[in-house]
Amino acid sequence: MVYTVDLKRLYTSVSFQHQAEDFWAVYKTSSCAVEQRRAQLLALLAEGRSEVETLELTHYSVSGARKIIDRYRRLGMAGLKDGRHDNKGAPPVLTPEEQRQFTAAVQHDFDHGIVWDGKKAQLWVKEVLGKDIHLGRGYERLHAAGFGPQKPRRQQAKGDSTVKEVFKTKS
Repeated sequence: MVYTVDLKRLYTSVSFQHQAEDFWAVYKTSSCAVEQRRAQLLALLAEGRSEVETLELTHYSVSGARKIIDRYRRLGMAGLKDGRHDNKGAPPVLTPEEQRQFTAAVQHDFDHGIVWDGKKAQLWVKEVLGKDIHLGRGYERLHAAGFGPQKPRRQQAKGDSTVKEVFKTKS
């Protein structure tokens, strides 16, 4: 790969607070591939390797390497970590007690022949629990309650019934 961008800015912008050995230690002990690659990039630069060689070895783009260097400058060794591991995600839509209420309501209606869909689930959550949820979350709540789609899937209009029967007997 040939780099046509001025790479001198990449190396001159780095002021290392750590030695190459520190980066190699992170590289060898980390179980996170992202952290290892970032440590490798900085270790090679700290050793004094050329920018072109470093980018070819690590397969980083110039802009990607600059972002890592920037992050290292701001956060130090903590900048090598992959922040996605600490992301717990969004909080649950319903508490466990609310989900139990929801499941009981769906089961009650199901026992009386009333089938819920995502829209009905969405409306129930809004009216009973006072929470606004998106339509897709209604379907997720139904799935969490143990209910799947209650309507049969569409059949192919032009399907040949004899071919279908032959296929069924083979499988």
